[in-house]
Amino acid sequence: MTTISRLSRYITKTFLILLALSVPLQSSAEERRWGTASLVVVIEREAGSVLVIDSSRHELLGRISGLGNLSHATVKFSSDARYAYVIGREAQVSKIDLLSLKVVKQVNAGKWSVGGVISQDGKYIALSNYIPGEVRILDADTLELVKTIPALHTDANGKESSSRVVGLVGASENLFLFSLMDANSIWVVDAGKKEFPIIKKFADVGEMPYDALISPDGHYYLAGFLHSNWMGLIDTWKLDRVTPILAEPNKGPEVPLWKIPHLKGWAIAGRLAFLPALKREVALVYSTLDWTPLTPIPLSGTALYTVARPDGRQVWVDIVGKNGDLIDIIDVDSMKVVKTLNPGPGATHPQFTPKGEAAYISLTDGNKVVVYDTVTLKLLKEFPAEHPSGIFFTNRAHKFGM
Repeated sequence: MTTISRLSRYITKTFLILLALSVPLQSSAEERRWGTASLVVVIEREAGSVLVIDSSRHELLGRISGLGNLSHATVKFSSDARYAYVIGREAQVSKIDLLSLKVVKQVNAGKWSVGGVISQDGKYIALSNYIPGEVRILDADTLELVKTIPALHTDANGKESSSRVVGLVGASENLFLFSLMDANSIWVVDAGKKEFPIIKKFADVGEMPYDALISPDGHYYLAGFLHSNWMGLIDTWKLDRVTPILAEPNKGPEVPLWKIPHLKGWAIAGRLAFLPALKREVALVYSTLDWTPLTPIPLSGTALYTVARPDGRQVWVDIVGKNGDLIDIIDVDSMKVVKTLNPGPGATHPQFTPKGEAAYISLTDGNKVVVYDTVTLKLLKEFPAEHPSGIFFTNRAHKFGM
């Protein structure tokens, strides 16, 4: 064999080896793979389980059980959207690997919780607890307790008492903001510092705060009050005061409070904010330029969530109590309800795919999750589910307050 022939064979062999290395290994037919960018986690509240769905294909990936009491559960996501943290009513935190659909860690972080949040840097998960009244901060990786912040206040008789904590959100520069339901206060914590210092305490902000939201850019914190006809606005860049903004302009007749609305399902559509009203069958509307109230939009009943389609063109509203099976669709351009859907019994918690081409809705009393095309409003898919409630897309990992 000549030197040229040997060299040619060597080059050919080397090329084949490099080519083989450049081709990814094919998984077996039984092995399923997916990314996490368009996954959605659905709470099955009475079964203590969640469904995980790939919303890019509307495909059910699996169910994870053994998550405890999920009657008021929420789901938060790690910064890379690999892990979901399911926070149950009894403050049980379950960390789920969304690539294996397995619980990798589970801890108890209180007795009665109503929500939680991930810090901006992704290092911590914080719970807002009713019992004991506190914010409890955990390491997001290990779920080990890092800090407990008791929500203590002095009542009118000079006695120190514990307050329920609501409206916990994360803001820019690693701030946590939360409201003390029984103390009419709002506190600000710097989660970027080792000791998690309370850097602001705003008192007498309004009577009995029940929930709050943070604007998508993390700039404004807005707290709602059960017994005051205004909401409290904090500019997180200044942290200088709580500004009252009227919550019930041109107030009409009141209706029963079927369920306390959720502000965290905020709807910010361009320069407008749409919020559910207390005891009124309207959506409140504000200009986000100066937070002045605009004309409310009549609805089919009282709203639980007001949720903006990602392009800001529509706002979908679930109705509770009277007409509780309906979803009103507000057209932002005309500022009125242009379509009312009747997806089925107990329709609640409408949520959109990351780019808004589809909407997922839980039928709590219909035992399924339904998916609608947001342009044609045609039904695309149904998933059997055991009393589903909250719907949480992984794109929340990159949004303030979600």
